[in-house]
Amino acid sequence: MGSRTAQLASHAGLPSVTTSRMRRATFFSFVFLGTVIGIWLLFLMLQVDGLAWYELGIIIVFIPLYYQLNVGFWTALIGVWIMNRAKPDPIDLFRTITKDDIDAPLHATTAIIIPVYNEDVTRVFEGLRAVYNSLNKTGRLEHFDFFILSDSDDSNKWIEEETGWLELCRQLNAFGRIFYRKRRTPINRKSGNVSDFCRRWGKRYRYMIVFDADSVMSGSLMVNMVRLMEKNPGVGILQTFPKQIGADTFLGRVMQFAQALYGPAFIAGLNYWQCGEANFWGHNAIIRLAPFIEYCALPPLPAKVPFGGHIMSHDFVEAALMRKAGYAVRLIPTDHGSYEEGPPTLIDMLKRDRRWCLGNMQHFWLLFARGWHPISRLNFFHGIMSYVSSPLWLIFLVLGTIMAGMGEGVMGQQASFAGQLLLGLTLMFIFLPKTVIVMDEVVTGRLFKPFRLRMLTAFSSLLDTLLFTFMAPVMMIFHSKFVMKTILGQGVSWVAQRRKLGSGIDWREPILTFGGTSLLGVAWGILAFFISSNFLLWISPVLLALVVAIPFAIMTSSNRSLQRFGLFLTPEELHPPPVLQSLNQHLKEVKDRPKMQPEMEQRYGLIQVCLDPYVNGLHVSLLRRRKHPHHSREYFAYLAQKLVTQGPNSLSSKELVAVLYDQDTVTHLHYQLWSAADENLAPFWRLAIRQYNLVAPNPFTHLLAQKEVTA
Repeated sequence: MGSRTAQLASHAGLPSVTTSRMRRATFFSFVFLGTVIGIWLLFLMLQVDGLAWYELGIIIVFIPLYYQLNVGFWTALIGVWIMNRAKPDPIDLFRTITKDDIDAPLHATTAIIIPVYNEDVTRVFEGLRAVYNSLNKTGRLEHFDFFILSDSDDSNKWIEEETGWLELCRQLNAFGRIFYRKRRTPINRKSGNVSDFCRRWGKRYRYMIVFDADSVMSGSLMVNMVRLMEKNPGVGILQTFPKQIGADTFLGRVMQFAQALYGPAFIAGLNYWQCGEANFWGHNAIIRLAPFIEYCALPPLPAKVPFGGHIMSHDFVEAALMRKAGYAVRLIPTDHGSYEEGPPTLIDMLKRDRRWCLGNMQHFWLLFARGWHPISRLNFFHGIMSYVSSPLWLIFLVLGTIMAGMGEGVMGQQASFAGQLLLGLTLMFIFLPKTVIVMDEVVTGRLFKPFRLRMLTAFSSLLDTLLFTFMAPVMMIFHSKFVMKTILGQGVSWVAQRRKLGSGIDWREPILTFGGTSLLGVAWGILAFFISSNFLLWISPVLLALVVAIPFAIMTSSNRSLQRFGLFLTPEELHPPPVLQSLNQHLKEVKDRPKMQPEMEQRYGLIQVCLDPYVNGLHVSLLRRRKHPHHSREYFAYLAQKLVTQGPNSLSSKELVAVLYDQDTVTHLHYQLWSAADENLAPFWRLAIRQYNLVAPNPFTHLLAQKEVTA
């Protein structure tokens, strides 16, 4: 393995072993030094009159927390240094591409895959349209194919996906270029969907670009990624930095702004010390398919769910397996051309973190497996610590409360001085990276050239610091719950992710979600008051955040924008690149189409396949014909009759999906609904038939008509 790695590195222009070792020695020396100084200062502060059990516990949980704080601190500072170097980073992969390479034709075929699960169909297909058109403008479209890989179990989403695929192919003349595949059984979620694609079609392509349902990438970046893979055959996975876009809530806009401002420095810092052992984040990345298929199959873990079983956070593991096979995993530290959307509310963020926590905790088994590169093993540890740090922080605060309740305090001049130094050092580790990044923006104008916008960016940074200060204790409580639920054996269900808030937040949801957190803050505050006023003052920022968790969640879910004041702006909002301009324009056009009543709109896919002969024929043609025994035919006939006479609510979601999987039943449903007398139809179908002719037969038809008129 070592000789193969060296051969690939020398042939592909990857960082040399000497460069990687020097960078990591430098980085982790700083991390080690900062961590040891913090531990020593804490020991000096607590060791007066010996160490009680709770003081020893404070030191133990402090060690991994301070290590994690140092890793983030030095990653950011080194990233800013890399960004301000007079010469480009010598390990930058873009240096391997020459002008002749840019002008040369492509010879590799690339599949762009988009796994979807009950997503907003309009957003998925309009994002695909924007990417397709962007690629077309590069003149290299013929080297790319698109695959929409559906695991949707919502019958309406399923039909809308089929209709959206066909209409988009007609509009773009993309038959044979854009493909749609619906899995009957969604085994192993997204990773199983990708594996299924690799087994069926992977050998036809040299590379695969993986999207999430909300991903958008510019054609020029994707073409350059293929060129980078061609010039660097030792690279197995090339991961971009996807920037958040399209936020419609206060929290979403703050997260979007923070990622745009601080993200590039952290990515540059990660690229500095990870070198060829970076992480794969599951999307907005290009993968060399041959080694991925051969080496990156995911083994089941030895224990039962949730710690074991199928691997949920597959991306980290696939990156480690690719590196184990001798191929590098690299980051592209560019902040242009790769985009995604984020969760709109704090509750949606916590729902996503619940899944991610379970996936990262599963990696505990992999820490001790043989054959990993040391940095891959470290990446597993960092992923676990991103969630375990919350219960460690909570334990630290609880032990601090016990220590204060015991009447322990800082005693003596030396201990007092050590405590002051530790406080100052900790505040520096927390706030200095953001300060340096903001100063870099004010001086260089990387995001915005006008000086007024740079100053507004600096002020926005102060505000987001306040918001994150309130959010961190709440995340601590919930991440601690998630870790404990995982340890106690509670799994997590697979649900569609909400990416847009829509009409607003239901106040009952944050009250029910954060009510216990607020009560905990109040009870802890009363206890702190009786312990001492000094301790209450020390812990008050944490307790205040817990107490106001409900109004904080409601306030940050507001869709009132501060954009008109110039706060939390991103370059993509003021000057959107062409691929985002195209996406926003088409989303606006689709949003303005005629709509049915809300109860009809929720069942729009079912209405389409049952009433529209065009959609009915499309759906039937995409189904695989299956022979059913006589008793199954009777069961389908019973379900169809019940659907016609009693409406969709009379069937469960599984029964609706079963009906839509049978060709004969779907065909007969269309005939039944149009030939039945009104008195034999459910009220739902009578209303649907009256309203259906008032709107376009499907959400893309009006766009098709506009394009035909233009042509």
